[in-house]
Amino acid sequence: MPDELTQGLIVFDLAKRRKLSHLVYHSVFKVDQFKDVPHFASKLAIENALQAFDLPYTVIRPNYFYQNDLTLKEALTKSGVYPMPLGDVGVSAVDVRDIAEAVAIALTTDGHSGKTYNLVGPDVLSGPRVASIWSDILGQKIRYAGHDMDTFEDQMRKQSPSWSAFDIRMMFQGYLERGFTADENDIAALTKLLAHPPRKYEDFAKETVLSWRDSGERENDRTVAA
Repeated sequence: MPDELTQGLIVFDLAKRRKLSHLVYHSVFKVDQFKDVPHFASKLAIENALQAFDLPYTVIRPNYFYQNDLTLKEALTKSGVYPMPLGDVGVSAVDVRDIAEAVAIALTTDGHSGKTYNLVGPDVLSGPRVASIWSDILGQKIRYAGHDMDTFEDQMRKQSPSWSAFDIRMMFQGYLERGFTADENDIAALTKLLAHPPRKYEDFAKETVLSWRDSGERENDRTVAA
């Protein structure tokens, strides 16, 4: 949202007024290193507000989501392209189910007040590596489209408002310039919090392809029935 900071601070103020027993704030990985990206900068301001006032809180900082790639069926299966500009260094993307688990744990168990958790996946995912994963699972050659950010922003403007397209462009450009990878301590801490290793991208991709095939079969059945 363009007014994410305003909305976040309003929610925070209401939480103080209602004297909530605990608040979990969904921030973003490496938020303090991306101060020029609007939707990162707003989260950092809200984190600062949380730390300045007497309200029990936990901050989660997720990396890029696996599930962002659920929208890529056409690009992958028809064009044979992985279009997200993850770069050659890559990101430590995370499964949203691990995020949900972490939030539930922080809200329902003790010992998380004042803590900040980096939520990351177990592997570094570069653009070429993700393309290779999809190639193996789909059984067809998938190429990485590269990271021409002007072209990427133009494509984003076809499906998003211009302010959002530029914001997302700045985020991915930050990945390329500053990196978005986790270290072993991040992975170990998340494994301890969840009581299991974070989910792997390959497993997410396999599940996704199965769901695409199942939905395709159901659509065929409806067509035949009609």
